[in-house]
Amino acid sequence: MTRRSLLLSPLLAATPAAPAQAGRPRVAVILNVYFPNSHADVFVGRLLEGYRLNGVSHRPRLTTEAFYVDQFPVNDMAREQAQEYGVTIYPDVSSALRLGGSKLAVDGVAIVGEHGQYPRTRRGNVMYPRARRFDEVTRVFAQDGRVVPLFHDKYFAYEWEDARRMYDKIRQMGIPLFCGSSLPWTWRRPPLEFPRGIELDEVMAVSFSDLEEHAYHAVELLQAMAERRKGGETGIESVRCVEGEAVWKMGWSRDLLNAALARRVNQGYGNECKNPQAIQIRYRDGLKASILNLNGMTMDYLFAARDKAGRIHSSCFYIQLYVHNHWSFMVRAFEDVVLTKKTAMPLERTLLSTGIMLFGLESRVQEHKWLDTPQLAISY
Repeated sequence: MTRRSLLLSPLLAATPAAPAQAGRPRVAVILNVYFPNSHADVFVGRLLEGYRLNGVSHRPRLTTEAFYVDQFPVNDMAREQAQEYGVTIYPDVSSALRLGGSKLAVDGVAIVGEHGQYPRTRRGNVMYPRARRFDEVTRVFAQDGRVVPLFHDKYFAYEWEDARRMYDKIRQMGIPLFCGSSLPWTWRRPPLEFPRGIELDEVMAVSFSDLEEHAYHAVELLQAMAERRKGGETGIESVRCVEGEAVWKMGWSRDLLNAALARRVNQGYGNECKNPQAIQIRYRDGLKASILNLNGMTMDYLFAARDKAGRIHSSCFYIQLYVHNHWSFMVRAFEDVVLTKKTAMPLERTLLSTGIMLFGLESRVQEHKWLDTPQLAISY
């Protein structure tokens, strides 16, 4: 029986994989679920086949050898993609990382922990098993005495204690990591990059869709810009969530919103939001920040800021809504981390962004009050 015929079964016995193609580093991908337009689809599809970025085609620099998949819905793609590309689907995470053997056998790991059928916390977080998968991966690292580069999709965990523990373990074990949202990596229209040491007075990001799953991207793009201010990141003093008509009265600057909305690219928006939502942030150094989730007014992620001289800066952090080619930046960055064994970005950015979202959602269930956040007194 050939390896490809074996791949027709739903879950495969752990069998050793063939050598990596042309000396490429081998990687294992740990997935919640793999269906059309899921994070697995837009990331793994490019990892397997390559991608085009800014008009240039790029062939894969890594060989995907193994999948672990938690759920197989009726529109599952994992089995067919595995058959097409000669990837083995293993029954557990440790087998995937060891390629069916007794020791860690891959050169990199990607955890794509988005989508799938999971319950929500009382705050509204989807209980994606990101922390569980991270623990399973790092347990193999510890048992086998070897660490390899890791990609961790989006935020760390749906509980702050888990997120902090994960960050501490990454530092302790010296894991080369790439994590977080695609938004800090995508196109900026028009181009906007703050010089280190810029003096900022107020920053704002604008998002759309679900507050927990999609506004998180706006949180991380805002943090990627705010961290470049004079003195670097000092941490966050307090956070709150605001909803409904109160959003329009919470003290953010209307001229920043107008500057952000002027950068919209995607069509399908109007000028009215019937259920506005916001997360407001007070940084420890006095910087004011707001994330506005405005369904009906945008289908883009937008940013605006005022510097201390009164100048307004704004841009659209552009995503291709239906082509998803901004994910090519994520694949390229993961390849770079595996090949160089160097962390791709400040890990504290994703840790702080995780905390902003979690404490913002906690404020929502605590009658939208300000919550002090000594846990987020994180400087970098």
